[in-house]
Amino acid sequence: MRLIMFNTTMGVAAGLALMLVPRFCAVMRGDRPPLLLVNRKPAGGGWAATFGVLGAILTGLGFVMTVWHPLAPAKDYIDTIFGEPSLILGVLLLAAAWYLARTGDPLDPERLRTALSPASWVVFWLGIVLAWCAAAIARFDVVSSAPAEEPITGLLHDWPMIENLFFAVVLYGLAAVGCLAFPFAIRPNSRIAWLLMYWAWTVSGVAFALFSAMNFYTHTGLLINLGTDGPGLRW
Repeated sequence: MRLIMFNTTMGVAAGLALMLVPRFCAVMRGDRPPLLLVNRKPAGGGWAATFGVLGAILTGLGFVMTVWHPLAPAKDYIDTIFGEPSLILGVLLLAAAWYLARTGDPLDPERLRTALSPASWVVFWLGIVLAWCAAAIARFDVVSSAPAEEPITGLLHDWPMIENLFFAVVLYGLAAVGCLAFPFAIRPNSRIAWLLMYWAWTVSGVAFALFSAMNFYTHTGLLINLGTDGPGLRW
């Protein structure tokens, strides 16, 4: 049975994108929110390269996960819940990278805001998609619990609702809130929507990246444990 996909790499890339996009917006707004942790100069070259790398990962792997269905027969609906939104995000990041590389330095915040206006429609509807994904996760036990043989997350094997709620609320739910706030956040003097987007994507992005990075360990341990004879599991 094929259990392992590449949602580990994709999850880290998606998490980083969710963390970096609002920080890029903060730089362009000249704002200084907590935990900015990036240079405040509005230079587009480094941002273009970073968005291009993340976009290439998400577009390439998201495309394979979307069209090569079912990629993992154990949970074939993950192609829809995770692969397709990742593909949309990847293409958006590639478009952003192309625009920033083409525009050059220094970036003009007003011109960028104008360019983001039509793209905000796509981001908003990605939020609608993520909201329905969150509802499906909570309603249909999509994530469920990790196998008992999987290190760390396998400790919650008997409580599937914990992982389902984590995915539905913290990962997908907050990411959806940020997307829905995005069209309003890019407007001038939109303080409430801007902060809502910033913190929703920051928290969701950190959670996505940390959880997906941890899965490099847990998924490896799962394969080792499934291939080990006897009841003893390695944690």
